[in-house]
Amino acid sequence: MYITTYLLKEKQKTGKKIHAFIYQINEDIIGGSGHLETWEPGDFSLKDKKRLINEGTIIK
Repeated sequence: MYITTYLLKEKQKTGKKIHAFIYQINEDIIGGSGHLETWEPGDFSLKDKKRLINEGTIIK
């Protein structure tokens, strides 16, 4: 399994970085997750990104 990490252009309200992890086996993407620095629990589903923007946790 390969894990590719991306630094997203969006930031947390606190200015901290946001990372996305993409999980891949062979040529197939099998999943992904996001991570917010200094946020508990820290990990989030990439599907929740829009919700986190609407809540103000993530700013563009």
